[in-house]
Amino acid sequence: MSQKNMAYDHPTYLATLSHGFGQNAAGASTNFSKFVAFTTLQALSIMAAAITAGTSTQTAWNGTGTAVNINGDQFYGIHVINGAAVTTATHGPFSLSTGTGTITTTAGMFTRVQLSGTGTSGNVQAGTNTADFGIVLNPGDTFHILRGTDATAVSAYALEYAVAQFANVSPH
Repeated sequence: MSQKNMAYDHPTYLATLSHGFGQNAAGASTNFSKFVAFTTLQALSIMAAAITAGTSTQTAWNGTGTAVNINGDQFYGIHVINGAAVTTATHGPFSLSTGTGTITTTAGMFTRVQLSGTGTSGNVQAGTNTADFGIVLNPGDTFHILRGTDATAVSAYALEYAVAQFANVSPH
């Protein structure tokens, strides 16, 4: 099937989409399934929800500020960049908590972390987002979530993204 691009204001380019990574089983450093970019995309943010509170205390950025998260967990966004050489850019650690200061995580808490960073390897976003429009995912790049070290926390995650203007898409 051929691909095409459309006018800059086509609804395909204006919509914000979401990919749910699903819920993990309890266990430290859980990797979630990989999202594969099907065209040029802007990954805008990660939504995280606590299903079961953890037993660790974590200190990390939560999208609003630095939080000491009691009974919480950390997470990272892992972007594998396919090119002449495959590189990995890490976003995080982020805290699954709301507000700043000291927070005790309970089931049902959620956070939204806006993505940024122009680096292509290493930790490119350890805290606050200072740029709009997220990060670029090129066709074939993968993005997945890596949970922190708490062995009992259970979480669910979603990636918010948009198709970049003038990106080639399959006609429908």
